[in-house]
Amino acid sequence: MTSTRPPDRGDGEPPPAGGPSYRCRIRPLNAAIAAACLLAVAALWLITLQRIAFERDQAVAAAMKSNSNLAIAFEQQVFRTLKAAEQVAVFVRDRYLQQGPALDLHELIDQQLIRESLFSIVSVVSEDGSILSSTSHRASSAISYADREFFIAHRTPGTDTLYISQPVLGRVSNLWQIPMSLRISRPDGSFGGVVVMSVPPTDFTDFYLQADLGQQGLLELSSLDGRVLSRKTGSRNEFGLDAAALAWFQHRLARPEGKFVDDGKAIDGVARIVSYRTMAGYPLMVTVGTAYEDELAPTRQRESSYLLMASGATLALLMLACLLVLMLARQRTAVSAVQASEALFRATFHQAAMGIAHIATDGRIIGANEKFCLMLGYGQDELRTHTIFELGDKHEEERVRQQILQRLSAPLAPSSPEIEKTYRRKDGSILWVCEALSSVTDPDGRTRFLVAVTQDITARKALEERLSHAALHDPLTGLPNRLMFMDRFDQVLESARRHGGLAGILYIDLDGFKEVNDKLGHATGDQLLCEVGRRLQSCVRAEDTVARFGGDEFGVVLASLGRAADCEAVAWKIIDAMAAPFGLGADSTVIRVSASVGAAVYPVHGAEAAILLNLADTAMYAAKNAGRNQFSWAPGSLPALP
Repeated sequence: MTSTRPPDRGDGEPPPAGGPSYRCRIRPLNAAIAAACLLAVAALWLITLQRIAFERDQAVAAAMKSNSNLAIAFEQQVFRTLKAAEQVAVFVRDRYLQQGPALDLHELIDQQLIRESLFSIVSVVSEDGSILSSTSHRASSAISYADREFFIAHRTPGTDTLYISQPVLGRVSNLWQIPMSLRISRPDGSFGGVVVMSVPPTDFTDFYLQADLGQQGLLELSSLDGRVLSRKTGSRNEFGLDAAALAWFQHRLARPEGKFVDDGKAIDGVARIVSYRTMAGYPLMVTVGTAYEDELAPTRQRESSYLLMASGATLALLMLACLLVLMLARQRTAVSAVQASEALFRATFHQAAMGIAHIATDGRIIGANEKFCLMLGYGQDELRTHTIFELGDKHEEERVRQQILQRLSAPLAPSSPEIEKTYRRKDGSILWVCEALSSVTDPDGRTRFLVAVTQDITARKALEERLSHAALHDPLTGLPNRLMFMDRFDQVLESARRHGGLAGILYIDLDGFKEVNDKLGHATGDQLLCEVGRRLQSCVRAEDTVARFGGDEFGVVLASLGRAADCEAVAWKIIDAMAAPFGLGADSTVIRVSASVGAAVYPVHGAEAAILLNLADTAMYAAKNAGRNQFSWAPGSLPALP
């Protein structure tokens, strides 16, 4: 420490304490100390506020990403419900066109051709609006739907698609329902009536129970014409409201999907982090939101700690400045202040909430705080026998070396980019961290050692991986779900278009699965579905894709077919595999089921994934109607197959 005593005069006596020479030396130094203190306080608060803002942004970004994944999962659930409705409507319409007014929907339910649990009511309505047949015993021909929105819409010839109406009070059930309908056209194209199904609005938001959205979360399904079909906020259910004023509805006009923070004024005044998606193939949009304050609650707790620490550090800096001024007069005070500063550093270093390690320029660890030791499971002495490269995964060694070289090439740079990397703990487990490097230099600007500040993000990485996997895979069998299946099917079709090849799709439905569930229970049924998934994978190649659509329905994409007939060969291989008995449970209960398989081939039957899937689905129903345990091509295509 430099002494504050001025140099002696030539006669050996110092100048008077109040002389001009003494004042000129002390005042500029005091001003420099004060300026440095103010700059340090400003830097401290700037860093603190930046950290607070950064953690807020990170919390909001994490919530947005989580909500986006939940929105995808909610969209899939709604899509499955609508597809099931569309399939049932097409099936009932075809039966009505075959049998006419003699159609008995109760008989179809008894034959398990319609699963009544999916819908409240399924009805066939004549061209004048009266009910011809219904799954409800309360329905009668005296009830007319001629004035209903869906009936009026279907009277005008248009596209043969499922029409989703606004919620209405049912005339048969006397409950609020969302009608979904399909036009019946006679052979000459004239209007022949409507097939209509009803679903309670709350059924669409049952997904709320599966997702952790908090007590003020939001889950909404709305139509693109500006009406809320179903909304759940916390424990409150709503429907039939105007959606035009909602922020996400207005955002959708510019972008079909997105995420943002909404002030909640249009609903209940609760600010939420919102993610929305416009559904493909249907005039609907789904919205998922979590309360802004709930998502930022952990961050706000840390903010209080940061502010308290910054206040304490500010007070310490001011006190240190006072001590420095006093040290100009007394050497002993200066030594005491240095010792106090070193003690403060040691306490801060070892009690820091993040792991801190000192690293030599060759990668050796020369010191670490307690947090860093706990994170990796090593003691101080054990860490000193390792390098930073040995503690990480081998495939990341080059990236870590580049980070160190970058830091060494610019030792005086104010900051270093944070990187996400992995360490391997002493017990062999993987530790994900977010790490930044800084350098400690000597008076000549040469790097003495590096300081690594490490934050444990293992839990966040695990959550991201679970959410990503859950959004694209069936939770029971682990197979790809419909969304991932269609994405891979699109890729296979694109490859087939480029190379002029063939690609096939199989639609598979188990015969007798419901009896297994009814007699042996759903747990055994779930085991059977998992075993079916494994058998399906054993029947195809590695480049093919097996997916579960839901229930007992599966799909297979066959890439790079040599000829279309190979598709049928794989189908019969699957039918034979399913016909073999299954031994399930601890007692190896023998279960027998079969499979009905429908197939379509690109480009023989079509060029678009959705069209080929629908054709394969139709062919599957043809195989099932032909007696089950059968294979069927898409209608009218077999003679043209190469």
